Amino acid sequence: MTVLSTLRDRLSGEDPPAHSSSAGDAEVDPGAKAPPPFAGYDRLDKRQAMDALSEHSQVELEAVESYERSHKDRGPVLAKLHYMRGREPMPGYDALSVEEITAALENADLATIKRVRAYERKFGDRPGVLEEVARVHRQRQASQPKSAVPSYQPLGGALATSAPVERPEGSVAP
Repeated sequence: MTVLSTLRDRLSGEDPPAHSSSAGDAEVDPGAKAPPPFAGYDRLDKRQAMDALSEHSQVELEAVESYERSHKDRGPVLAKLHYMRGREPMPGYDALSVEEITAALENADLATIKRVRAYERKFGDRPGVLEEVARVHRQRQASQPKSAVPSYQPLGGALATSAPVERPEGSVAP
């Protein structure tokens, strides 16, 4: 067993595989007994697997990635998983319904609203959520005071009114 697979087992919470005492025996695959991440996964070719990823939550994608690495290790599928994996904008976001997200947005700050919008565009693309995000975002922006634009002050005017700078003896003015 390699150090990497031992570390992966510890991080995933799986029990390490039992090794035979005979030195000639083949190493046991740590993921060999793990069930597929979802029904029919083992029958999917790489294109079908990549297409199916968008239908799953971040928690499920984590299981797919672990299974894929320990079984088929297909580069294109792992690359798509790397792209698709992201931090949820709110804890448990993927498990929330549209109504629950809408309710959560009512008390959210602008930063959270923007994270929800970006995450939803990338993963869910649900019109109801995106419309609500846009509505709440407009509402928050309208309720916050506009920051004042700094008034224009020409650089020459500011210098002309300042007091002369005293220089030590022997120094040359620029």
